[in-house]
This record gives sequence, structure tokens and C-alpha cells, in this order.
Amino acid sequence: MSSRGVPEKYRVLVVDDEQDIHAVTKLSLKGLKHAGRGVELLSAASGKEALELLRANPDVAVMLLDVVMESDSAGLEACKAIRNELGNRFVRILLRTGQPGAAPERQTIDDYDIDGYLPKAEISATKLYSSVRTALRAYAELVELERHRQHLAAMHDCVAALHSFAPLKDTLQRVLGTVVAICPAPLAVLLLETFESQGNPKRYFLHLSTEADPATARTSAEAVRSAVLGADRADANSRASLRSDAPGGDAPRAVAGGLLVPLVVHRELGHGWIWVAEPEPDAVVQRILPMLAAHASNALYSSIAETMLAAREGPLFDAMPI
Repeated sequence: MSSRGVPEKYRVLVVDDEQDIHAVTKLSLKGLKHAGRGVELLSAASGKEALELLRANPDVAVMLLDVVMESDSAGLEACKAIRNELGNRFVRILLRTGQPGAAPERQTIDDYDIDGYLPKAEISATKLYSSVRTALRAYAELVELERHRQHLAAMHDCVAALHSFAPLKDTLQRVLGTVVAICPAPLAVLLLETFESQGNPKRYFLHLSTEADPATARTSAEAVRSAVLGADRADANSRASLRSDAPGGDAPRAVAGGLLVPLVVHRELGHGWIWVAEPEPDAVVQRILPMLAAHASNALYSSIAETMLAAREGPLFDAMPI
């Protein structure tokens, strides 16, 4: 398993009551890969067994499903249960049948939400290989879209909950928590250099860790801060980008074995960074975290500016959600 809990190989479930079909399928799919990941075959001999395997392995990518097994419509009944009872809309179902008359192709595709129809008498090893590979690609794209949707939803919920009247530390904790929700990691650190209500410098330094011992977690966070500051000293351009006027600062970059996302508050009211212990972030994470940092910068600007103005001149307006 990878750090994200995604199987190292795509899981393909072969459901058929004929052992020869399992053996032929294994030979036909030998060496199959998509996006650098191979295939792990799971086997079931009945529709009921297939449902139990899917309950235990909801991340099955593709299912090769026979129609006639323990009953003449076992495969079709399994399709309905997968989509309706299990609520699994991601697994790609390729129906295989040796009796096409038992499940007419067009009607079956329309009624049972399947992704392919493969008559056993007509299918070759090459056809099976290409059909499964196409289904793997469709599955991967669906999973990617769902992850993107979930991350955008997390970012939206975070931004909607940010208020200019909330304590600045609470705002930063909410942002850091959302970072971990988007990119689960053993350690995430946030540093912000800003100003208090009287205009004096103030530093916020927060971290979230899966480490049970608070002292150890704090030590790890301090080590990250030292490493980031050391990297900035070694690269003057990096420090300049962290203090730029552009919302969200520069692009994320790899620092100290993790991903560093600059955090810049408008009008030089603050600068800093968010660091998450993810050495190889995927494309979705690299797109979403800078967006979150940009929204957080807007929220922090409103909060800091309102606090400073209120301290100097008294309340000018009612605090509003950002």
C-alpha cells in the first residue's frame, strides 16, 4: 500500500463458476499495467461471493462478471446489488456470458449500468486485455475526479467557516486542519509572521502530528522550521518569493522532505508558509493546496486589517463572514 492507502496494484475481480475461465483470464492479463501500476487478480465463483469480496475490497477497479452461475441471472442480480445496495459507482463491470440469449446486450447495458459486454464465444485474449485496460483507465479517471471533488469541498467548507472576527490562531488552525484533510500526512506545520493590533511583530507557529508524544511532535515541527529557514538562507530568491505581494506567493516546492506552500498576506501584513510531510504530492494536491493558501491569505488579510483598524480608531463596521 502507498502512503495514501491506495493499493500498489489495481484489483481486478474475476467472477465465474468455471475454473478454466479464471486460468485463461490470468494468462490473458499477464503483464497488464496502467499508469505504471500492475494488476492483482481476485477470484469468486458466484455472485454472492463476489458481493462479499467487494464489501471487503471496495477499491476493486474492474470486475469480469459471468451471468449464469448459481442461477441463470446471478451476474445481473450482482450488478444491481453492487450499484444499489453497496452504492459502488466506481468499479467498472465487464459482463461475460456464454449464453448471450440469457442477457441481451443492448438491454443489459441499459438496465444494469455495466461498462462492457463480452460474449465468451467471441472474445480473444487481445480483446480481453484491451477491454480491461480501457476499464482501468476509466476507473482511474473516476477516482481522480472524486478526489478532486472531495478536496474542493473541503477547501470550500474551510473558507466558508473563516470569519474576520475569529481569533487569528483559530483561523490558522482551521486552515492547517484542512491541509491535512486534503493531504493526509504524519506532520503538517504552519508559520505566519504578522503584526498584533498595535502593529508590533507577532509570530504564529502551529503544527499537527500523528505522533502521540507532544514533545516529540514539537521537536519534529521545530526541525522543519529550521530546515525551511536554512533553505531560505541558501536561496535568497525563495525568501523574496515568500514576501511577494501576489496572493498565495510562489508555487509549492519540495523542502525538507515535504511540500512547502508559501503563505502571503496582502499589503505586507504577513508572510510565512505551510509545510506538509508529503515528499511526492500528486497533481491534485499540488493544485488544491495553493488555492487554499490563496483563500487563507485573503481571510488573514481581512482579519489582521480589521483588528489593527479597530485598535486604532474603534469599530468601523460589523464583522462579516469572509
